Amino acid sequence: MHEYNASRQYQLSIVGGTQLFRLWGKTTADPAIFHPALYHMLDVAHVAHQLLSERATPRWRRALAGALNAEAVSLGNWLPWVVALHDIGKISVPFQAQNTAQRLRLEAEGVAFGNYAPEHRALHHTIMGRMATIEWAKAFPPSWRAALLAMIAGHHGYYQAEGPIHRRLVVTLAEPKEWVMWRQQARDVLRHYLLRGEPSPWPEPENVSAAIATLNGFTILCDWLGSDGEYFKPYPHESLEKYLDTSRQKAEERVREAGFFEPVAGDAPTAFNKLFGWQARPLQAAVDDIPDALLTRPTLTIIEAPTGEGKTEAAFTLAHRIGRRQGTDELYVALPTTATSDAMFKRLQEHLRDRLHLPAELVQLVHGQAFLVRDDLSIQPLDNGDGESHPALTWFEPKKKALLAPFGVGTIDQAELAALNVRHNALRLIGLAGKVVILDEVHAYDTYMTTIIARMLEWLAALGSSVILLSATLPAARRRQLAEAYTGRPLALLPAELEKYPLLLTVGANGHHIDAPEAEEKERNIDLGLLHFDEDDWDGKARWLLAQVENRGCACWIANTVRRAQQMFTALSALDTAGVDCTLLHARFPLDDRQRIEEDIAAKYGKKDNGLRPPKGIVIGTQVLEQSLDIDFDVMAVDLAPIDLVLQRVGRLHRHKRERPAAHAAPRVYINFERDEAGQLRIGADRFYGPYLLLKSWEAVARAAAESGRFHLPRDYRPLIEAVYDEQPPADDHPWRGEWEKQDVKDHQYGQEANIRLTNSPDPEEPFYEGVRLTFEEDEDSAAWINAQTRYQERESITVIPIERIDAETGRIPGIEHLALDRAADRETQLRLLRRGVRLDAPPIVAALKAAPRSSLFAESPLLKRCYPLWLVDGAAAGLPARLDPRLGLVIEKVTPTDVRN
Repeated sequence: MHEYNASRQYQLSIVGGTQLFRLWGKTTADPAIFHPALYHMLDVAHVAHQLLSERATPRWRRALAGALNAEAVSLGNWLPWVVALHDIGKISVPFQAQNTAQRLRLEAEGVAFGNYAPEHRALHHTIMGRMATIEWAKAFPPSWRAALLAMIAGHHGYYQAEGPIHRRLVVTLAEPKEWVMWRQQARDVLRHYLLRGEPSPWPEPENVSAAIATLNGFTILCDWLGSDGEYFKPYPHESLEKYLDTSRQKAEERVREAGFFEPVAGDAPTAFNKLFGWQARPLQAAVDDIPDALLTRPTLTIIEAPTGEGKTEAAFTLAHRIGRRQGTDELYVALPTTATSDAMFKRLQEHLRDRLHLPAELVQLVHGQAFLVRDDLSIQPLDNGDGESHPALTWFEPKKKALLAPFGVGTIDQAELAALNVRHNALRLIGLAGKVVILDEVHAYDTYMTTIIARMLEWLAALGSSVILLSATLPAARRRQLAEAYTGRPLALLPAELEKYPLLLTVGANGHHIDAPEAEEKERNIDLGLLHFDEDDWDGKARWLLAQVENRGCACWIANTVRRAQQMFTALSALDTAGVDCTLLHARFPLDDRQRIEEDIAAKYGKKDNGLRPPKGIVIGTQVLEQSLDIDFDVMAVDLAPIDLVLQRVGRLHRHKRERPAAHAAPRVYINFERDEAGQLRIGADRFYGPYLLLKSWEAVARAAAESGRFHLPRDYRPLIEAVYDEQPPADDHPWRGEWEKQDVKDHQYGQEANIRLTNSPDPEEPFYEGVRLTFEEDEDSAAWINAQTRYQERESITVIPIERIDAETGRIPGIEHLALDRAADRETQLRLLRRGVRLDAPPIVAALKAAPRSSLFAESPLLKRCYPLWLVDGAAAGLPARLDPRLGLVIEKVTPTDVRN
C-alpha cells in the first residue's frame, strides 16, 4: 500500500481541470472564488514542514518525536504528509454539499452527489475522513494508526469515532464511486509531493494517549495557521505545480510572522553565579547540585523556602539548565492572579534580555490584558463554508495564543484547561509539551484547583515537560500528591526526609534528589502581636495604623476582602494624615489605575533604595499585596487567614536589609481577629475562608503568641503548616468537629466537581478520550455547571468597564472625552477600554448588566464582546449599588453577606 507507483506519475499534477481540483476546502461569498481542498491540505502540510525545520524551535520535533516514538531529525520528511491528511474528509459528498452555492457550482460542472439529504449533514468531514481512512491505515502499527485516526477525527476539537448512526447514514447516502477515487487521488498527490522518506519501520508510540494529544494539537496549530486568509488566498484556477511554490512561500511567511523562527536557546552559562552575576544564596546554589543524570529526562522539582530566598531566580536557573539539554529555553510561568503574572511578566522579560540574551518581546502574557501582548499570531481564517464559526477567531486572542508562544507568563487558569475536558485541549497540551513549566505560589491553590493541577502534571510528564513548583511551604499530603501525580508511582522517601526546610526535591524517571539548603537568614524572629478590633471598628483600625508611623516607618495592613480595605482606607482618610503617604490597593480598581498604583507601591516600598521610600507610609490592601510583589514594610497587620497565607504575608515584613526607624528595629506582625465574650475566635458573617481552617490557624497563632510571642522562621514553617493541615480529624466530642465535617464535605465536593471536568489520564495503551461523553464549555464568566471552571465558583463573574455617560450616543473615559457608543471602536480605542476593566461577581449587578441591551460599541467591537459597560453618572452607576471612586476604586454597596475576595 505504501509503495509509490511511479508509472502513474500523477498527470493530476498537470491536468488543472480535473474535478479533484474543483472540490472546495475554503470558500467566499462568491462560489467561483474558492480554495481547493487539496490546496488547503498542502498549505497545512507546508506549515508543518516549516515548524519542523531547523529554522524553528526544536521543541516541536522533540515533543512529537518523544510522543510518537520516532526520530526527531527525520520528522520533517514524513510528518507533514500525515498532517495533510487531516482534511481528507472534505473530499466527500456531505462536506461538498453543505454549502448550497458550492454544491450548485459543482453540479453544474458535472459532479454527482448521490442520495444526499439534509440528514447527511451529521456526517461531519472529520467523521467521513476517519471512516475513509480506516481500511487504508490498517497496514500501520496499531498505536500509530490510533493516533492518525484520532487526528483526522479530532482536529476540530472534539474526539469522536463513527457510530451506528454514521454507518447507517453512509449507506443511505450511496456516495458515487468517483468520490472514493478522488480521495485516493488526493492521498496519492499529497504523498508524491510531500513524502520525502518513509520511516522504516513506522513508529509505534509507547503511550498512545500522548501520541494522540501531541499529533492532534500540532495538526490543529498547522491547520489554523494554514487557514489564514491574509496569507493563503483562494486559488481556484492556479495549476498545482505553480501553486506548490506559492503555498511553500506563504507557509514560510506565516510561520515567520507568527514568531516561530525567533531564537529560543540562550547561550548563557548554567551555573547560578555566572548566570546572574552575583553570589548565590544556599537555595540557589543547591539548584546547581541537582545531578545532570537526573535531568536527562523530564523531572518535577519542588522548591519550598521562605519568601525572599530567591525561589524565582533558582527556578530560572534550573529551567536554563534543562533548556541547554533540550536545545530550547522555552517555558511557561503560571501564577495565581493577574497581578502576580503582571509582575512576573516584567521579570521574565528582563531575564531573557539581560541573561539569556534573547529578544524580550518573545514573552507573552496569557490572561485577558490584550494590550500587553503582540498581535503576530492574529489570523483571519478563510470560511469553512459549513456555517460553523472558526475557533481560531477566539483561540488566537491574546490570552490564549501566548500558550503557543515560546515564553509565556500568566495565570494558572489557561494551563489548567489543558487538563480539563474542553474543546481543543490538545492545542494547549502541545503548547506546553517539552517546555519547562513553572508553577508559582502553589500553596495558594485549594482542593479543587490542586485536583486539576495533579492531572495536569500527569499530562506534562507524558509530554516530556519538566515542571518546577514554587511555594513558601506545602502540607506533606499535598507535596506527596503532586509528586506522585507527576511520576505515576509512590514517592520513595521517608517522611523524615521531607520534613526538612527549606527543601529542594527533584523526582523523575531516573530517580530522585533531595536537598535541604540553609535559609539565607537562618534565624528570623518575627515578634507576634494580637489585635482584636471589631469588624466594623474602621476608625479604631485606622487610628492604630496611624499610630504605628507616628515616629516614622512604613506600615501595611492586608485585609481579607475588598470591602474591609476600602472601609479602613475611608476611615484613615478622615483622620489627620498630614505627612503620611497613604495608599490603597485591591483588585477592584480599573486595570490601568491598579497598574499605576502597583508601580507606585513597588517604587516606594521595593528593594531599590531610590529615595522614594516615604518617611511615613501606610499601605492598605488585599491579597494582591502578598503574592509576587517584591515590597517591604517595617510593621504589618493582617486579618486572620489560613496559616500558610499568614506566613506568606509576613514575608513582606523586613524583607530587605535597610535602615529602620528605632520603633521598628525588630520585625513585628499583628494578627487581627474578633473575640467573643469567652475570648474565643468570632468568625464574622462576611468570612471568606472556611471556618475550620480559620479556627486551626487561630489555634496555631494563639499558641505561638502564648509560648514565645514570636514566629521563629524558618524553623516554625513546617510545624505551623502541619498543625493546621493535619489530616487527622478532631475527636467526635471536640467543639470543632462540626466545622471539620463541613470542611471535609466541602473538600470532597471540590474534588468531585474537579474530577467531573477532568480529561482522562494519559493512558499508555488506550485513547484517553474513550468513555468521555461530555465536553465542558470554556467560559471564564460563567458559573454554570457545564462550564469548565478552573476555579470553583458558585456565582458568575464578569469584566465591567466603567464609562461616564454624556448622552445616549456618547461617553467618556480617562483619555477619551468623546467615546462613540453607537458603533464599533477602532482597535486602539478597544484597548484603552480594556485598560479600564474591573472584575466583579456581585450577583444583582452581574444579572442586571447581563440583562441590559448591548450597545453597538460592545456588541460590534471584537475585543469587547465579553465585557459589559457599567454606565456612570457623576461616578455612580444608575440604578445599581455601585460607584467608581477615584480613591477607593469600584465600591459595591451592601449586596450580599459575603464580600468579594481579591
